[in-house]
Amino acid sequence: MGKRRKRKVKRGSVAGATRKRREAAAQGDGPSFLALPEGVGFFSLKSTKAARVDVIPYLVGKGNPRADKGVDYWERTFYIHRNVGPNNDWVVCPARTAKKKCPICEFINQLREDEEGNETLIEALKTSRRMIMNVIDMSEDKGDRPVRVWESSHAYFGKAMDEALTSQYEDDEDNMDGFCDAEDGNYLKMVVEKGYNGKGYSVERVDFKPRREDLDEETLDAAVCLDDILIIKNYDELKELLLQDDADDDDEPKSKKKKRKSSKKKKDEDEDFDDDDDEDEEEDDEFDEDEEEDDDDDEFDDDDDEFDDDDDEEEEEKPKSKHKRKTTKKKTTKKKTTKKKSSKKKTAKKKRGRKARK
Repeated sequence: MGKRRKRKVKRGSVAGATRKRREAAAQGDGPSFLALPEGVGFFSLKSTKAARVDVIPYLVGKGNPRADKGVDYWERTFYIHRNVGPNNDWVVCPARTAKKKCPICEFINQLREDEEGNETLIEALKTSRRMIMNVIDMSEDKGDRPVRVWESSHAYFGKAMDEALTSQYEDDEDNMDGFCDAEDGNYLKMVVEKGYNGKGYSVERVDFKPRREDLDEETLDAAVCLDDILIIKNYDELKELLLQDDADDDDEPKSKKKKRKSSKKKKDEDEDFDDDDDEDEEEDDEFDEDEEEDDDDDEFDDDDDEFDDDDDEEEEEKPKSKHKRKTTKKKTTKKKTTKKKSSKKKTAKKKRGRKARK
């Protein structure tokens, strides 16, 4: 019996991995294009019940299109491309989000310039407008309301929010533009419905409700800098991801690639062959009917050949492609030759008989 190999275990590795798992479970499943700080989780709507959330302002970082760096603001708008690469990843568009070059946008523009551009592919890759916010779920117990990040599409939340802000605007003094200020601010009460095609939950209406207490410093400090958590891949990374399918095909063994290609070609040929078979069968049916008609005509002509010399001349002028007709003409000609010889003999006998009587 072999010696049992000793395992060198790094102490604390199990506990560390378990801690990461627990933290990930607390955060919940979120989009892969966001990198949340340790201990921060995601918020999401879970039913069609009216939802109440308190939006927490944060200190703006670099690149926010709505606010300058260092001021208080409440959301970060950005754009994504969906269905990129072999795993249909969602990635942040650097062009519309950070004013940088984007190979996916370039590829879409090339497809649009092409008269035969793939409209389905263009639709799948085009940008989608989304937003993220720091929120507190007010349905939770008051003593346990952590700040979480809410990521949503403009269609599922932003549209209703814009309508609410617009409807509350009277003038520069009377509006809800500062609705989430730390002092004398408001929380949001939302009417929620099922999303498009039953996917997710969509906010249909937003109402502003006054907070009972102002936000404390601890809550404000817990707010995440939303500009820093966006994962914006560089140009080369996005290009590599976009062309991942082609790269995978190039890495395959030539024999395998050839087999796949020939298999596809064979499938196409089989489909074409089936269609051609159908057409050939129809043509064959028509050809058989013509043959039957020709056979009937041959029988009729054979009967007439025995009695009509003119018909014989017409038959000789017809093409000699039909073996049956050719044979019949030979037989008919032989019969007629025999008849002529017999007729000459009878005529000669009659003449000899007349001479003898004389």
